[in-house]
Parts: sequence; structure tokens; C-alpha cells
Amino acid sequence: MDEEKLIKKLESVQPPSLSSATHQRQLKLVLMSAKRSSWIGLFLVTVPCLFLFGVILKYGFRVGIPLLSAVEEKMSEMDHTFFRFVPPLLLVGGPLVALALNLLAILHFQIDRVHRELQVTVKLRIINLFILGICLLILAMIFMYAVAENGTPFLPRR
Repeated sequence: MDEEKLIKKLESVQPPSLSSATHQRQLKLVLMSAKRSSWIGLFLVTVPCLFLFGVILKYGFRVGIPLLSAVEEKMSEMDHTFFRFVPPLLLVGGPLVALALNLLAILHFQIDRVHRELQVTVKLRIINLFILGICLLILAMIFMYAVAENGTPFLPRR
């Protein structure tokens, strides 16, 4: 084959199109960057981690660290002012937002309407999974504290 025949043959070939319905259904949109969500998650989890670490050291092991005790005292002072919503927002809201952001970064959903299936893909990003674990641990500790402090929260008191 000489060069002219090859050029004519290539010009007659139709380029592939990606506008088919199957390709459009397989498009996965990333709602949040994994790197950005991990940094935001680390930022949102820092204060609750410091607070809980300080409380565990102070009341569990009887070791007082001045910086961590200052964080606990500041939150306790804020509880008696107009800004009493800030400590629960930091301790519960921060980990919840970090949990949601990191889940959005590593989970991808795909709906196959023909077979009526939902496919969930989890990207194994170590830092995002680590932050998810920290968030779940913080939320579990706060929930266990609330249950232990108030008894059974779902049953009325007598």
C-alpha cells in the first residue's frame, strides 16, 4: 500500500462516537476531590480529637496536660455563655461534616436501569479511610458518653 491509498482509506473511516447511552450511564462524577476532602476532614477533626484526648488523659489516666486542659476548660466556659451551641457543633458537627465529605470523595454510585441494579464503588484511599475511621470513633465515643451520662436516651425517665 502506498501512502496515497492509506490516506484515502483513513479519510473514509468514520471516527468513533461516545454519545451512546451506555457510555453516558457509565460516566462517574466525582463530587469531591479526595485530597481536598482529606485536608478539610483533618481540619474538622482536630479540635474534637484534642478535646477527647485531653479528657481521656485527664480523667482516665489522671495525667493533666496544660494545653489539652485549656481546651476542655474553654469549651466548658463557652457552655455557660451565649455561644453554648459552639462546643456541640465542634464536637459532633465537625466529625459529621468530615465523614460526609470523605464518603463523597471515595464512594461512587452507578445505576443500571436495564438490570435494575445499583453499583457502589469504593476507592481505597488510605488517608480518606483513616479519617472516616477517626470520625466514626469520635462519634461513637460521644454517643457512648451521652448514653452513659443520661442512662437510656430512648426510654422516658421515671
